[in-house]
Amino acid sequence: MPVVKASNNTLTIPGCGEEFTGEFTFVQAADCQLGMEWSCEGSWGYGQGNGTEVGYDQATWEHEKRWCRSFVKMVNEIDPVFAIMCGDLLDAWPHKWPETRERQKTDFYDIFNQLKVPLLCVCGNHDVGNSPTPQTVDRYRSDFGDDWYSFVCRGLFGIVINSQYYEDSSGVEDLAREHEEWLDKQLRP
Repeated sequence: MPVVKASNNTLTIPGCGEEFTGEFTFVQAADCQLGMEWSCEGSWGYGQGNGTEVGYDQATWEHEKRWCRSFVKMVNEIDPVFAIMCGDLLDAWPHKWPETRERQKTDFYDIFNQLKVPLLCVCGNHDVGNSPTPQTVDRYRSDFGDDWYSFVCRGLFGIVINSQYYEDSSGVEDLAREHEEWLDKQLRP
């Protein structure tokens, strides 16, 4: 089943009604981060190159692909109602390695489209940048859906936020303000 993309800050999970019908299972995971192992192998240590690693445009992520396929197999065996992948979905910084990021995104979809349940995505710093820009947020939204949203599944009210707005919103002040106003409305009865 494909990644389920939120729009208008709302996500509808296929086959998941809003009414409570009893206990259910969902799976939460994080940091599949295709390409991270390659980044860790450099003499600079992970993150020290901050996306400027020489040769990163030639990086591969076969180990991460194998681990993600294993995850998909386990999730399919558990058969939860949905799975949610909390960022970082990809490793390539959106503003520095767009071509590598596109290859990572293709592999992400190839692997996670094998899930038998809907996959919800949450962005992380590698998905929108440590200091998000309108361009990096737009790219994430185009690739994975809204970067913040709510959903209801079998009586569970879920809220997904973009935590990078709390890290550094200097380049996206309007988006951060809109995010905060939306979140405030979600949390009020």
